[in-house]
Amino acid sequence: MGYKLRIRNKLKLSTLQKGLLIAGGTSVLTLAIYFGIGLNTADVTNSNASIPLMEQDPINNGEITIGFGWDEGLPLVSEIGPDGIDVCVHAECISGGKDNTLGLSAGNGMKNINLIIPKSEELNGEGIDIAIDYRRFEKSGDFYTRGKEFNFGMKDGKLAIKYKLTAANGKSYSINETTNYEIPEDMEFRNYRFIYTPTTGKGELLVDRVVVWNNQAAPHSKLTWNKSENIIIGNEMNGEGKPLPFFDNLVIRKTNASSKTPMELLSFSADLEGQFVKLNWHTAKEFGVQDFIIEKSSDTKSYKEVGRVKAAGQSNTLLEYSLKDKEPLIGVTYYRLALSNSNAHSIWVPVIAFKLKPEQMIPTSANN
Repeated sequence: MGYKLRIRNKLKLSTLQKGLLIAGGTSVLTLAIYFGIGLNTADVTNSNASIPLMEQDPINNGEITIGFGWDEGLPLVSEIGPDGIDVCVHAECISGGKDNTLGLSAGNGMKNINLIIPKSEELNGEGIDIAIDYRRFEKSGDFYTRGKEFNFGMKDGKLAIKYKLTAANGKSYSINETTNYEIPEDMEFRNYRFIYTPTTGKGELLVDRVVVWNNQAAPHSKLTWNKSENIIIGNEMNGEGKPLPFFDNLVIRKTNASSKTPMELLSFSADLEGQFVKLNWHTAKEFGVQDFIIEKSSDTKSYKEVGRVKAAGQSNTLLEYSLKDKEPLIGVTYYRLALSNSNAHSIWVPVIAFKLKPEQMIPTSANN
């Protein structure tokens, strides 16, 4: 079932698609990318039970200030927080949303959705957490816009973010980046999320709860925007005039500190080494980690174990690990780094993608 939002009721999170990061060629992202699941990493694809997001979200427990599920068939009506005050005349709530619920469509008039949510004091926090289910039809557009200082959306098919911060010393600066994550055009809804936590100064972009980009600013820096500006959902997004929903389950929250993790991962990458794919990762801190487990998949749904590496267990220093996949797959393979952990209540899994072409398989005597 999809989100079923009700005024002042706890939000239920629907079945989550497993996260992935697609990188062009043989390059991969070397960022700390985490995916929260239950303790049984071997059964991650079955961890699909509904989660009361306000209580058990492993990433953030921020207070929900706005929630649009669009299941009542009214584009302007929210289930939590202020209603919209304007929207494209062709916008409609129709079937075909996330998990077969209703979703928001721009209709077939080639007009941008431009759902306007009025400014209010509750939306002027120092941090923010924005999540929306989206499937791509167009090349560029904005999920969430507030004036010139803040924009969360897509440029030329890639996830993009722009925001302005003011540090504790009063200095202001802007982050404006188009990431390497290309939003698939496969008619599948995915959850796109931006979190900025002022206590830590960290900004993160997530796809299906996998971090695909982050930025570390000075702790206690505050989001800065023009408080007189309204919020626009779906600026420059019209679904290419297709009468199909492409937005569902918009949730906006205030942010709190992120949960503690059993390790601090600095990088996770894959490189071709002769006929093998070599997985490399670095940790800066480990707490109770027993083993690192490399798993792979061709579809992000069914994974099999490649191998295990013994972890340090307890560490506060930089450590390097590696493991070879001696039976790599031609095409795109998704690798995830799981861990067996005795001291944490959740396991964090980074996922990367590696594309291997047949002509890249060059035999070498070094790989024995």
